[in-house]
Amino acid sequence: MLTIGLGPAARILLCAASACALALPFTHPFGDVKAKSSTAPLAGVHPLIERACQNCHSERTTWPAYSYLPLLSWAIEKDVAEGREHMNLTHWDSYSADEKGALLARIGTLVRGRQMPLPRYILLHPEARLSDEEVQAIYDWTREQRRILRDQVNRGE
Repeated sequence: MLTIGLGPAARILLCAASACALALPFTHPFGDVKAKSSTAPLAGVHPLIERACQNCHSERTTWPAYSYLPLLSWAIEKDVAEGREHMNLTHWDSYSADEKGALLARIGTLVRGRQMPLPRYILLHPEARLSDEEVQAIYDWTREQRRILRDQVNRGE
């Protein structure tokens, strides 16, 4: 038995550490991010953005097996929770024209600057990597969508 030769304090510490280790998979410091999911299509969103961004910026997240490992799951859930706070593509249609315009400007800037998708995300998800042509396509799309939004606002739609 492992506890042979251990004093009472060491046994208590060992038991407490074991209990904590067993509780880790059930602890979610950022809320139950995985519970919020949707299979609905992302209306009004460019397919490249859907492919490269939806795992962190929508409720259509695909949770890989490693996202259930203690401690690692916290980092992933934190990234997804923060991503959804910045922009949730699942709710794209509920954003106002001003919000969409601001988000489109940010998408264009971050993608063109290769700040999004996050480099550490691309390491584990190579399918999210964007070619130079895809980056330009997203940038052009965001500019076009912002122009359409401005025209709609100017027409009073």
